[in-house]
Amino acid sequence: MKSQHRKRILLEIETAIAPGRDMLLGISKFVSEINRWDVHHNAGSWSLHEDNSGPSHIEPLDPNMPVDGVITRLYDTHSLSRAKALVEKGIPVVDILGDHSDSSIPLVHTDDAGIAQLAFKHLREQGFTNFGFCGIENTRWSDLRGDHFKNATAKLGCKTSTFSVPKLHFSKSAIYKKLTLSWLRSLPLPIGIFVSCDHIAPILIETAKQIGITIPENIAFVGVNNDSVSCNICNPTLSSIDASHYEIGYRSARLLNQLLEGKAPKDDPIFIPPTKLVVRGSSSELAINDPAVALAARFINRNAGSLIGVDDVVKNVSLSKRELQRRFRQFTGRSIHATIVETRISMAKRLLGNPEYTIDYVAQLSGFSSRQHFAKTFKAATGFTPGAFRKNHSLR
Repeated sequence: MKSQHRKRILLEIETAIAPGRDMLLGISKFVSEINRWDVHHNAGSWSLHEDNSGPSHIEPLDPNMPVDGVITRLYDTHSLSRAKALVEKGIPVVDILGDHSDSSIPLVHTDDAGIAQLAFKHLREQGFTNFGFCGIENTRWSDLRGDHFKNATAKLGCKTSTFSVPKLHFSKSAIYKKLTLSWLRSLPLPIGIFVSCDHIAPILIETAKQIGITIPENIAFVGVNNDSVSCNICNPTLSSIDASHYEIGYRSARLLNQLLEGKAPKDDPIFIPPTKLVVRGSSSELAINDPAVALAARFINRNAGSLIGVDDVVKNVSLSKRELQRRFRQFTGRSIHATIVETRISMAKRLLGNPEYTIDYVAQLSGFSSRQHFAKTFKAATGFTPGAFRKNHSLR
């Protein structure tokens, strides 16, 4: 009969960005269920913008406090060799990064094919026929996402323009900022860009804005990880795929427990499909293959919360009112006025989720001239009064 003593488990998972934190939450759920593990967490010294692209300063194992199992992120030959040495000593190891092709260490990881397909499907539905991919150099999971995305676009007969950033110092590198600028300028517009993870998307967004490419009408971005802080601090906010890191954490802990119980590991990795794609400002509009119409749509998106009308939109575009109206309907399928109203309704829906905002204040922030006008327009568009809509929605 196997010993029932408590197991000491080492978790080598960084917490600098959302995936690591989410995986730790999933692991903690499993730990609370079985109540047989004493967990030691080591975040290492992983950093987005310094000299380490992984937990490269993992502390040595204390011989006086041996561990029974490890969940880690294997990111280079050193960490892989170290994991194999632990396994040879009878200490099971589960990898949750997948940045190597060695199948001897059990792996629980994101379904990179599923992630790429979800990004492609969304960008295609937004009307894009030109596509791009931005990944991280010498990073296996990023390369896989790019390969799967390119395969999906190739089936449409489309080529994917690709660009890679370094693991280190991307945000501080003047050379790569120039290369990013050159790449974005070379792209055919409108274009949908799939970015392999959220934390490299902000500089792409800022560079696109710097050279006057309207987002998302002329260029749209979709990231991965759904890091709510990173995604919402962007301007516009970043659409992103929830890659199920919570579930990855839970499943990795369950797999490690099976190994501790003497069960043989499965030969194949466990791939967890993405949960959903959260659409935000960076890909929330349809592709518009007309610079003037794209500019008008961007003006509406930025100013719908003010008391603007069709004439205000026309003033910001070098076309006559009649010509802009014609082109706008041709490319978007609706009038300028209808688009202003639709944008305001979308804003109001988000604002109504916050119970601290009165109905009057929501009307004001959404660009309506009065509460009465807001209530009438909102009900005509949604079938609900603002108050009834609020009862069924909460702040997310």
